[in-house]
Amino acid sequence: MQIMDRQICHCDCGENGLLKLKAAVAMMMDCCQFQEYAETKFCDFLRKTDTAVFLASLQMNIFRFPAFREKVRVKVVIYDGHSIYGYRRLTIRDEKGELCMIANGIGCFFNFKTAKAVKLPDNIGELITFEEAEAMDALPRKIPLPVCPGTMAGKVEITASMLDLNGHLVSPEYFAIAQDRLPEDFHFDRVRIEYKQQVKKGTILEVYLHRTDEKTFVAALRSSEGKVLHALVEFSRA
Repeated sequence: MQIMDRQICHCDCGENGLLKLKAAVAMMMDCCQFQEYAETKFCDFLRKTDTAVFLASLQMNIFRFPAFREKVRVKVVIYDGHSIYGYRRLTIRDEKGELCMIANGIGCFFNFKTAKAVKLPDNIGELITFEEAEAMDALPRKIPLPVCPGTMAGKVEITASMLDLNGHLVSPEYFAIAQDRLPEDFHFDRVRIEYKQQVKKGTILEVYLHRTDEKTFVAALRSSEGKVLHALVEFSRA
């Protein structure tokens, strides 16, 4: 378990004075990273086997966005790990302990020298602390690729300031790029992402927006004139 106490700062908020989706994702990802560092046996396993963990998918159910200067508590637990996947449950709560957001994160293990998936050992429970996950309505990892024609909603060039320590597009930016293409009058309380291929500096990301029904938009983030699919981001009213 990892817990981080935070206050919603000026730069975390949008023009409505509420926590931005991008900032909420950043808080959750930072909490995950510090939890990984705290699991020393697990970190030793990763180093000795040249293994890295990449986020494969994330689903966030949103009850409300906290406001400027509110104090919140971010928490993550690892609740399962098998085959090539690890599973985390993340929450953001307010000072009263009421749930603002809950998320399900699924990570995939890869050998960073061979670029091949790594199956977790049978004794993974001895290397990492599994804890009970708070209940949530978690959807499948994969987001169906829309069959309806998408509308080209814009392009973004990936620059150095958008990258993480591995030289890849940092997770919160995926959400921000996709959200900025939604109609202004569309409101969502659930968002999920399925990562397909890492985005690196210099990539021109093209956003194709699909409206699959009256409650759902899916943004396909592509490059190379739409030929390479990097991620699917789904916004919906649950």
